[in-house]
Amino acid sequence: MAPSAQAEKRLLWHPRWENKFMVGGGSQMTMYEWAPDESEIRHVTSQNDLQFMKCFAWSPDPAFDDLFAVGSASGRVDLIRLEATKVARNNVLSSGPVVTLPVRNTRSCNALAFCNADPNYLAVGLDKVRGDSSLIIWDIQSATPLLSPSKPPNFNLTEDTVEARPQPRIARAEVGHHRADGRVLQQHAPTEIVSALAFLPQSTHILLAGISARWLRLFDLRSAVPATTNIATKIACCGDGIITVWDARRLPHPLLTFTEKDAAADGARPRSASASFVNHIEFSSSRRGLLAAHEKDSSYVRFWDLQQAQGSENNSDEERSAESSQNRAAKRSWAPWTAGGAGAGNGMRHSSSDSQEALALVLSDTRKTTSFRKPLASFALVPSKRAFSLTSEVMVVNKDGDLELYAVYDTPKQASWSARGDLIIGAGLGCKVLPGFEDRGVPPQPWDVRVEETTTSRGITNTTSLPSFGRGDEDGFPALESKTALSKPVKARTYSPASFRDYPLDQSELSASLSTVEKPRSNGHRQVGEKISPGAKALRNVHQAVEDDISMIMRRRTIRGYGLANAKHNAQVVQEDPCSNTMLSELWDWIHHSRELVCSPTSRLHGYEFSNQGLSGLWEGFAPLPQVPDSNTSSFSVLDGLLTIPQISPGDSSLSPLSTPAVLDPLTRMRQPPDDLVYGDFTAAVAALCARRTSGSGRPWKPPVRNTEKLEQRQFALHLCGWGIGEEEMNHEIRKWEKEGQQPRAACWLVFTRQYQKALELLMRSKDEMHNLVSGTLAALIPSTGTTLSSELRTHAEHLIMRLEDPYFRIMLTQLTSKDWSKVLDEESLPLRERLAIAFQFLGDDALSSYLTRLTEQACTSGDIEGLIITGLTPSGMDILQSYVDRTGDAQTAAILAAHVCPAKFLDARADRWLETYRDLLDGFKLFHHRVAFDVERGQILQEAVLNGDLAPFDWAPKQILIRCNYCSKPMNPVLGERQKGRPTACPHCNRALPRCSVCLMTLSIVPDCTRDAGLAQSQATYQDTIDDAIVICQTCRHGGHASHILDWFFGEDGARSHGMCPVADCDCHCADEF
Repeated sequence: MAPSAQAEKRLLWHPRWENKFMVGGGSQMTMYEWAPDESEIRHVTSQNDLQFMKCFAWSPDPAFDDLFAVGSASGRVDLIRLEATKVARNNVLSSGPVVTLPVRNTRSCNALAFCNADPNYLAVGLDKVRGDSSLIIWDIQSATPLLSPSKPPNFNLTEDTVEARPQPRIARAEVGHHRADGRVLQQHAPTEIVSALAFLPQSTHILLAGISARWLRLFDLRSAVPATTNIATKIACCGDGIITVWDARRLPHPLLTFTEKDAAADGARPRSASASFVNHIEFSSSRRGLLAAHEKDSSYVRFWDLQQAQGSENNSDEERSAESSQNRAAKRSWAPWTAGGAGAGNGMRHSSSDSQEALALVLSDTRKTTSFRKPLASFALVPSKRAFSLTSEVMVVNKDGDLELYAVYDTPKQASWSARGDLIIGAGLGCKVLPGFEDRGVPPQPWDVRVEETTTSRGITNTTSLPSFGRGDEDGFPALESKTALSKPVKARTYSPASFRDYPLDQSELSASLSTVEKPRSNGHRQVGEKISPGAKALRNVHQAVEDDISMIMRRRTIRGYGLANAKHNAQVVQEDPCSNTMLSELWDWIHHSRELVCSPTSRLHGYEFSNQGLSGLWEGFAPLPQVPDSNTSSFSVLDGLLTIPQISPGDSSLSPLSTPAVLDPLTRMRQPPDDLVYGDFTAAVAALCARRTSGSGRPWKPPVRNTEKLEQRQFALHLCGWGIGEEEMNHEIRKWEKEGQQPRAACWLVFTRQYQKALELLMRSKDEMHNLVSGTLAALIPSTGTTLSSELRTHAEHLIMRLEDPYFRIMLTQLTSKDWSKVLDEESLPLRERLAIAFQFLGDDALSSYLTRLTEQACTSGDIEGLIITGLTPSGMDILQSYVDRTGDAQTAAILAAHVCPAKFLDARADRWLETYRDLLDGFKLFHHRVAFDVERGQILQEAVLNGDLAPFDWAPKQILIRCNYCSKPMNPVLGERQKGRPTACPHCNRALPRCSVCLMTLSIVPDCTRDAGLAQSQATYQDTIDDAIVICQTCRHGGHASHILDWFFGEDGARSHGMCPVADCDCHCADEF
């Protein structure tokens, strides 16, 4: 509700939503008709002799389409018919009939309101006067016959006519001096100013009144003494630049309070308090929760969507203004929840008083019309006769009386991304499904991915395939069907859910495309000669954004074998995907390279575990593992320091990962002998690692930097960076770079190794003129004995460095002019591993420690996953992974990397979240076999950690099947503290015998898990069938027996079905149907 217009023009739409509207102001009222088919505004009629008009209201009575109530400055209310001249006789125009509703004391009439449910009720709001009420409720049913000139007045209203009116009726009260006028029903608000009035929709007795510009009062007119009632309705009021939304169920506290400052995201500029006065607000009749507002002297109308609201932290006005400015691109407006708590709608919810101060409601869809040429006087929302229209139309009138219709398009509603990667965008009645990938067939299964895994064992390179899970075997288990069609690669990389920001998309183009159905594309390219409309181009941009989402990238990686098994294969998968970045592939290449150096033959040396350490741990050192005496040496054979443990066949994936002592590679672990004399000596452990990479010449390596106390650490760090430390290796790399056309890189490293003449010759041999020119500058900068660079030459070189594009030329000249290696390392265009190689060769010990710390902090801040080369898979590395996930959403890579160390090495709650998120994602994509393969690989890692003593034994997965005793109903597990021997044939709790096999009639026995695990551990067979230990129970007739006997009974030895009935006599159960 809003205060009524005075002398300014006011626009009022037809109360029954017909295509007519009224513009009134001063002494004139004009009726127009809107013709949407012709896009034309037609003049209907007008009246110009309405002196001292203060306000007017349009009656919703269907019997009178042109009945208006006009309030004057004297307080008198006239009921007029604006189109009465159409029925004038003898072609003589007249002003038509007028019915006057008098007032006792002269004062201004401020507000008028007809009741929509019963148009005979009229509320009149007046200025205050001593001894008289300012709110009067009239019943004008008796006056309506006088307003029809074609029919004689009928003052004898029958009882049937009265009873036909809507219920409940407004009660008649004793009105004192108005007793003689039976049209007055009630009067209220003595000695108060009534500035605004409104009957609640669909109600005949609930009246809302603005009292004395301070109070919002709700009257229940069913009784003579009105009382506040509780109903489910939203109401809004405005004034002094503030719009307040109330819930009628809790009037003492507002639901929302917002101003123009809260709409800064849509381009609003702060104005003074007097200029930002809101003079008109209106709820949409066809859009639930849509509120339109107009500020004084403004040239636009703003729309607030009260349904699109979410909870947020409550901030001050200054903070909210700053946030609105920062989030300008997001089109967000922030509205505080200033009072306590009731709410309704999509984003509004009830809240306790304790959380009032901490919560606010965010209006996430705030829009406005265009800025018209002249300030507006009033507006009216045009009712839409079409269901779910795409636009909100508003009719505006400026102070000069010019009319204009404007349409505001809705923002398409974005639904949640489906588990299959689809995105649904809906607007109005249109709905568009954007698929995440084109291939809807069965994706490749884990056993369809041919990955050649290279393992190193005692210096011998063996090539083995990944486990053949699900391919079928000779025991009758069939191979699962699959189609090996891979998803097609996609284009540039974006991240969910903001991937639309990188694709040009016009709102009208998307709206036009929602009503069309696009045929699926046979490939990613359009045919020659095909014309693409702007709408199709915009829609294709949206398709590309969905296909390039990080969830689709993770799906493509999964079906190509991206997982825990092979780091080299992961690097290849990332390189083949054009949407992935190069840093990730570089990281996987480094992991593969580092494990070849560290884990062959073992990653544990003198109590230190190097498998998951990075360069920082290698340089700074880390804590050794606790030395635990080997108490089980009699159960295992130790050969050359390696623990020999039997291996499970790759195809046997039916066993629980922790139920057997099988591991990934038994030759990559070593239990420390108890007589290790240098246990805990970190330098000796690093020296042992360096001994594996002894230079071919046998000469000890000397770094260019002098006075280092960590020579072994530098040497092995360079090996981990993939950098050759020998002179022959470096010269070989330089020759290779020259052949590949990387002359700047080769010349740079020749300068770093002080081979200046070779660098000049190399640049002069190049066919690139730029290389020849740089060689001249290089010749001038080459240091010579007893000479220094002139200031002019130094200045010239510094200017040249700024202009050169090649990073190797820049760092080469920087080193020659400044002799400062820290400036060389500031060149971030170089690959990280090459910068690290420079640092480990030329920086001092303290400077190198500071440099590694600075790189770690930068990686944690920017989410650079290549920073794991420095930190390794350590708690610091988890910080980098968290930042990487926050930046890219790639939970897949984070889960795979974290699975190697969490919880095998340490616990981290973030790793648990990544793992569960990735597993849920695979299940959502229906890649169940890929998820199972991932769980199996994780189980093998944890099993290895248990065997090495890094992790206490635990149940990897809860038991899925539990057998209970038929007598005592307790599980058939051994009693704690009692070690059973042999094959138990009785319940361990009640000692009752177990059932008999239905075929052989022998008592069944259950092999305990510990006994079976021990038997499998001691067995030297590559494959062992456990079907002889299994039992089968029919869930229908409760009969069963040994699994081998039951299978022979129903299927025979040749697999042909021989029996269909249960083997128990007189049992007609078809147990075989359950197989």
